[in-house]
Amino acid sequence: MSNRFCVNLTHGTDDVDRATVGFVVANAALSAGRETMIFLTIDAVRLAVRGHADGAQAAGFAPSQS
Repeated sequence: MSNRFCVNLTHGTDDVDRATVGFVVANAALSAGRETMIFLTIDAVRLAVRGHADGAQAAGFAPSQS
């Protein structure tokens, strides 16, 4: 079994709840010792731009940090 894990994230600030789920899953994989990659496509690509996600916050989670 491979130790690699990939999350395909398609949403960014257009749907903060969906974007947050992708990062939660990626963090869980990292915590389990898996080599983890987040593949950003569609609107999620903008998350790679510094400051774009500032203030984006799904209910129950801390605000994003640049």
